[in-house]
Amino acid sequence: MQLGKILEGGEMTDMTLEVNGEVIHAHKGILAARSPYFKALLFGSMVESKVPYLRIEDTETEVFKYLLQYIYTDTIDRNPEIPSTNLAQKLLVAADRYGVEGLKIKCEEKLSKDISLNSVLSCFALAEKYYCSNLKEACFKFATEPANLGNLIFTEEYLQFMQGYPALIAELRCRSGSSESGSQISSFNVKGANWLVHRI
Repeated sequence: MQLGKILEGGEMTDMTLEVNGEVIHAHKGILAARSPYFKALLFGSMVESKVPYLRIEDTETEVFKYLLQYIYTDTIDRNPEIPSTNLAQKLLVAADRYGVEGLKIKCEEKLSKDISLNSVLSCFALAEKYYCSNLKEACFKFATEPANLGNLIFTEEYLQFMQGYPALIAELRCRSGSSESGSQISSFNVKGANWLVHRI
């Protein structure tokens, strides 16, 4: 019997998850086998390991359900691809939190493939916080394209990003200044902030 059907049907469950008030029945052995977090929680020396009931409040209910789907089936909605960038970003955080490395890699691949002007800064932040080196490289590759950088640096989000991630901005400046197109980046002050201006 497929594990996904076991999860959906609530068959042979031996534990209960309360996710933001919603009850989900699951299987300790499967969770422990796929997640170091659940293994430690359910079979380690922690107090919670004695109780077949866990309360989850640090992850959105929908996101946690997708996480469970992946734990049981290696897919999201029976689809090998994650359907949206927004979901991939949230799932990456959840996968890192619960130690589901395969899902984290899948999210990183999805985000790297679908980088856009709307997502590159949030992807940069995720890559930095959750040590996603491939995603970070994909962000740098996208952001150092002259046309992309020219559109990016005059957004309010970029100004906020500069203040929160100065090291990434410094590296972006360095990489852009040495790009093959010969583009240069100069600095000037706008409303007290050090903005980067791209010029050919």
